[in-house]
Amino acid sequence: MAGVEHCQSRACQAQSTYMLYRLVRPILYSFKPDTIHPIVAGGGEFAARVPFVGSLLQKFNRVDDPALHTTVDGVAYQNPVGLSAGFDKDGEYLHFEESFGFGFAEIGSITGQAYAGNPKPWARRMVRNESLVVNYGLKSQGVERVAQRLERAHVNIPLGVSVAKSNLPDCFGNAAIADYVKVYTRLKELGAYATINLSCPNTADGAPFSEPETLEPLLMALNDARERHNIRKPTYLKINPDMQREKLDRIIELVQEYKLHGLIIGNLIKDKQRAHALLDYPEEHNLSWPGGISGKPVRNLSTETIRYVYNKTKGQMTIIGTGGIFAGDHAYEKIRAGANLVQLITGFIFGGPTTIRDINRRLLELLKRDNFTSIQQAVGADHR
Repeated sequence: MAGVEHCQSRACQAQSTYMLYRLVRPILYSFKPDTIHPIVAGGGEFAARVPFVGSLLQKFNRVDDPALHTTVDGVAYQNPVGLSAGFDKDGEYLHFEESFGFGFAEIGSITGQAYAGNPKPWARRMVRNESLVVNYGLKSQGVERVAQRLERAHVNIPLGVSVAKSNLPDCFGNAAIADYVKVYTRLKELGAYATINLSCPNTADGAPFSEPETLEPLLMALNDARERHNIRKPTYLKINPDMQREKLDRIIELVQEYKLHGLIIGNLIKDKQRAHALLDYPEEHNLSWPGGISGKPVRNLSTETIRYVYNKTKGQMTIIGTGGIFAGDHAYEKIRAGANLVQLITGFIFGGPTTIRDINRRLLELLKRDNFTSIQQAVGADHR
């Protein structure tokens, strides 16, 4: 009975926290996303660094259950729910991420040279659509500054590092390949895994390496750097969720040929017309806005692409699923479709500080419902 009362008490606490966030959210949303993001993330980082407060946050938000523990490509995760690249571009909020329940966090994307970002606004909310229009354009402090920050970091969750090219006029073609290699090798001893980000549509030259014929020279150069510097940490390729199947098939072949560990699928819809058609409230979106679409409209596209890749590779390729995850059921859907791990940003922004805890608790319920004793057993379950 005491255990039941304790569970009921925790459920009440979670509900109270969620309701408080729902009351506060309109105040937060009265500020533009570009303004409020560093205030909230920076405030959360400050609180997490205060020893007593930080430990309380971790105790409240972390769900530590053996059923959620998983090891992917040799990296151990306390839970499978991570923070996508894009929230913490420069590794400034690492304690925040640890204290709010994430099983891992991906930093970046990190570029060779600093770039102040595209003209603002960098992000626009579409609240009724549970979506963001994102147009940062690979804003970054540059690899050297971020690397120095990561070298001083002491956190207890795995950190991934997302690698991209500098969004500068002279960084294209062979220069862009060299920039990727520069970042990849500078970060060779930092981060539990690396992601090669192909999917950002918000650079001056679009996403040039998302085409197989331009991707292969990049992967060849990165493979040479990996062998030359003896880089053994897992390396993933991040792609957009609405990629045509013929192109995706060729990219899968290249990932296998150059011995990358898998794919991250997939964050932003690049095709604005297609994204617009997927919105529940299209009047909230202006087709003239630059940038990719995140959040709820991505959910089904991402999950179906995960399902396709899992089938195509017979479950032998690691998949990290992202796009449209707001609740435990969304995460579980991607896991059953074939994702080994999942990531989110938009769902966390809309759902508030208890989002990751709530997702992990729901995952435990769903595992129990399906008679699984570990999250690993659920990976690809829809195909069995």
